[in-house]
Amino acid sequence: MKKSTMLLLWAGAAISISEIVTGGLLAPLGFAKAALAIVLGHLAGTGLLALGGIVSFSRRKNAMETVAATFGPWGGKAVALCNVVQLIGWTIVMIVQGSRSVALLFPALPFPLLAGILALLVLAWALILGSPAQRLNDVVVLLLALLCAALFVEARLKMGGGQALAIPVTGGMGFLLALELSMAMPISWLPLVGDYACQADNKISAGAMPFAGYFVTSTLMYLFGLYINVNGGGDIFAFIAASSFRLIAGLVVILSTVTTAFLDLYSAAKSARVIVPVKNDRLSILIIGLFAVAASVAFPVERYEAFLETFLLAIGRVFLPVYGVVFAHYFYKKLTVLRDGNKNKECL
Repeated sequence: MKKSTMLLLWAGAAISISEIVTGGLLAPLGFAKAALAIVLGHLAGTGLLALGGIVSFSRRKNAMETVAATFGPWGGKAVALCNVVQLIGWTIVMIVQGSRSVALLFPALPFPLLAGILALLVLAWALILGSPAQRLNDVVVLLLALLCAALFVEARLKMGGGQALAIPVTGGMGFLLALELSMAMPISWLPLVGDYACQADNKISAGAMPFAGYFVTSTLMYLFGLYINVNGGGDIFAFIAASSFRLIAGLVVILSTVTTAFLDLYSAAKSARVIVPVKNDRLSILIIGLFAVAASVAFPVERYEAFLETFLLAIGRVFLPVYGVVFAHYFYKKLTVLRDGNKNKECL
C-alpha cells in the first residue's frame, strides 16, 4: 500500500461526526485547556496507533494475527471476539450519528428509514470496494476535506470569529477525563491499524502515514466540535440543523459515515476469520453488515451521547492493556535478537 493511500486512508478515518461530537464534550474545560488536552491526548494515542502499525508491518501479520502471536491462539480468539464486538458497535455508532444528522436536515424523513438507507450504503460500499486501498476512497477523502473546510468557514462567519473562546460551557469535565477521551479515539483504531499496515510498502508507510493522517485530521475534528460548543453553537447536530449549507453538510455526514464505517466492517471481517475460519471476506462483511443494519434501525437515538462516551472509555480500558502486552512482547523479542546476534527476523 503506497504512502499516499495510507495517509488518505487514515485521514478519512478521522473525518467523522463522532470525532466532532467528542471534541464538543470537552467544552466545560474552556477552549484553551480542552485544546491542550486534545493535542496531548492525540499525540499519545496516535503514537500508539503508529507503533501498532509498525509491529504488524514488521511481522507481516494483520492486527489480530499480531495479537495471537503474543497471546497464543486462544488468547488471540478472545481479543478478536472483543474486537468484532467493538467494530460492530462503531459501525452502529457511525450509522446512528449520520442518520441523526441527516434527519435534522430533512425532518420529514423518519430516523429508522434514514438509518436503514445509510447502513445499506455503508454495506454496499464495503462489499464493492472489498479492501479500503482503492483510488475511489482517496478521491472521496479529498472531497470530504474540502467540504469540511467549507463548514468551518461557515462556523467562523456565524460565530463572529470566535470571541467566546475563553467562555467555558457548564457541566463537569476534568482535565484527565478530557485527556482520556482525546486518547480514546485513536486508540479505538489500534486493533485495526495492523490490517492495513501489514500491506504497506515500508515502515514509513506503516507508521508515519497513519500518524500524520490521523493526528492532524482527528485533532482538527475535535477542535471543530469544541469551537462550535464553546462559542454557543450547541453540539454538532444543532449546528448542522441550522447550517446554511444544507447540501454540503449532508454530503459531509453521508461521505464521512461511509469512508469511516466501511473500515470497521472490513476489519470486523478480518477479526471474525480468527474466530471462525471463513475464506471469503465479503461473506463475513455481509453477515456482520446486515446485523449492523438491523441494530442501527432499532437504536435508541436519544441515548447517543451517553453511549458514545461510555463506549469510548470502555474501548481504551480493554485494548490499551492488550496492546501494552503486545508492544512489550515485541520489544522483548527485538532485544533478544539483538543480544543473541540472531539475524532471523521471523522471531519478531
